[in-house]
Amino acid sequence: MKALLQYIKLGVIVAISAIYASPAFANVAVPDQLSKLDTATHAGPLPDKTEFSDENGNIHDLKGFKGTVMLVNLWATWCAPCVREMPDLNDLADKMADKPFRVIAISQDRGGAKDVQAFFDENDIHNLDVALDPKGALARSFKVRGLPTSILIGKDGNVIGYVEGVAPWADPAIIQYFTDLTND
Repeated sequence: MKALLQYIKLGVIVAISAIYASPAFANVAVPDQLSKLDTATHAGPLPDKTEFSDENGNIHDLKGFKGTVMLVNLWATWCAPCVREMPDLNDLADKMADKPFRVIAISQDRGGAKDVQAFFDENDIHNLDVALDPKGALARSFKVRGLPTSILIGKDGNVIGYVEGVAPWADPAIIQYFTDLTND
């Protein structure tokens, strides 16, 4: 009986520790503007396959960006909500350019780099690089349900959470949140 009580006590300690280790109790408070940030369902290690290509066909792996806070946005030029949030992502990338932070907007367009670059040129998006996942492999790896979906990845290389749908990325409170994450 004494051993059972010790295991129960240990279980309670582990449970309390897990609660305080969760993002909700982290040093950086999530602003109200990111109320759609799902840190419960999607938090944890990166999936096995996290590769995407650039406009030259070079393959990059999200795992190679460890030490940098990343906002990975999966989008497409034909997705109206994606198009609507692209200027905010461009502004966020500009405002965070001097910090260990990176916005990686990965297009799901099948037309490739030329379509994405044309969209960027047409819409004055100049702070984002052309990144591609035309076969949706990265999106499937992250189990994305729709576009746009943004995946927040911490400096430790683990997923902090997902935002499904549009968010006000250039909002000062969100920029401060990301700044705090880079300093944490």
